[in-house]
Amino acid sequence: MERLKKDIYKIRFAIIPIIIFAIFMQIYFGTVCPLKGFTGIPCPACGLTHATFYLITGNYEKSFQANPTAILWIIAIALFIIDRYVNELKVKPAPTVFAIVAIITTVWYIFKMINIF
Repeated sequence: MERLKKDIYKIRFAIIPIIIFAIFMQIYFGTVCPLKGFTGIPCPACGLTHATFYLITGNYEKSFQANPTAILWIIAIALFIIDRYVNELKVKPAPTVFAIVAIITTVWYIFKMINIF
């Protein structure tokens, strides 16, 4: 728990500007995504929030439609939290998992842009 407090303390000055930016983007552009807000083009992470919400509420089909990589990101973030705040392992698997999930998300994005958008 002490490590979590230290991490939050380190990023305290970034949290407020990020929240202000997200509110500004939502009010003026209807999205918190800068890429979609400024260009109209969805980013690779578009739909992750909706997909996560649908997963949590048990609507798996809608979750997969919103962004099929959401479950992978949830697993990666859970692994990071366990890795950083519970186990404090010497070998850090989380960066590798994040890289793999990012690659899968990028491949999905390219496929979506070519075939759907």
